[in-house]
Amino acid sequence: MGRDSSVAGGTDGGWLPGERQLSESHTVLWAVVILSSLFDVVTTIVGMERGLGEGNAVARAFIETYGTPGIGLLKFSALLVVVLAWALFDDRRATAVLVGFALVSLVVVALNAMTLASL
Repeated sequence: MGRDSSVAGGTDGGWLPGERQLSESHTVLWAVVILSSLFDVVTTIVGMERGLGEGNAVARAFIETYGTPGIGLLKFSALLVVVLAWALFDDRRATAVLVGFALVSLVVVALNAMTLASL
């Protein structure tokens, strides 16, 4: 049984998808997504402890509202969206979601690291 290319396609006709097999490429992408997300949170917290401000307005609002745990809450919320998109979309779109999130996260981590290294 192949996976349907529609956005929704549960076996019971509901909006929840059927079981998705984790391909090798998706395993690698998930590892990059999770590790880069972790490094993003850590480098952001270290930067804030060293007196730097948050450049992202949404992240700044979360931090102002919830304190330092706000950055973790925001990242967790973003990862939930990625998990749902990955589970609901066909393989091509699911791969695009993972690649897009991984690339953005890696760029943010690189910029954070360069900023911290320049202090």
